Amino acid sequence: MMSADIRLRENYANTLFELARENQAIDAVEEDLETIAGIIREEDDLVKFLTSPYFSGQRKEQFMTKALSGRIAELTMNFLMVLIRHNRVELLPEIMLRYGQLRDADRRCYPVEVTVSRLLEPGEVEKLTADMEAAVGGTVRLHLAVNPDILGGAIIRCGDKIIDNSIRDQLRDAVKTIISQVKGRK
Repeated sequence: MMSADIRLRENYANTLFELARENQAIDAVEEDLETIAGIIREEDDLVKFLTSPYFSGQRKEQFMTKALSGRIAELTMNFLMVLIRHNRVELLPEIMLRYGQLRDADRRCYPVEVTVSRLLEPGEVEKLTADMEAAVGGTVRLHLAVNPDILGGAIIRCGDKIIDNSIRDQLRDAVKTIISQVKGRK
């Protein structure tokens, strides 16, 4: 069962995405959310201010309107005001994350995480990206991680699927096979 915060995040993100789609503003809203995220990263006290019970919603709205006027679209500004009015600003990072997921799904763009044992050359990254795109039938946003402990091969995660083709995993499977065969002979 989903927690109340997760359900709220989902509802707010879904609503924002649908409004953006209806207004043909999916990319504009995404840019606006990145602008807001950048401001939040730069101003540590901004979230404290926006979530503080000591300041009125009206004061928070006035401040954000002044700070963001002309920098973000009206749709995004209105959405931010709704979050402020309902004391939901603390959900903004999760809403932004979910909005990005909805955008990716709409574009058939899939985040794929690949863990390799060594840093790949640019040509290898391009080849890997092309192979992943052919496999998923869409665009791939490739996230590479390096973990020398896997020895070689790769671990690939796409959605809820994991393919572990690392040398470490292959060695573990080989050892299990040998152990089971030895035990089977006894």
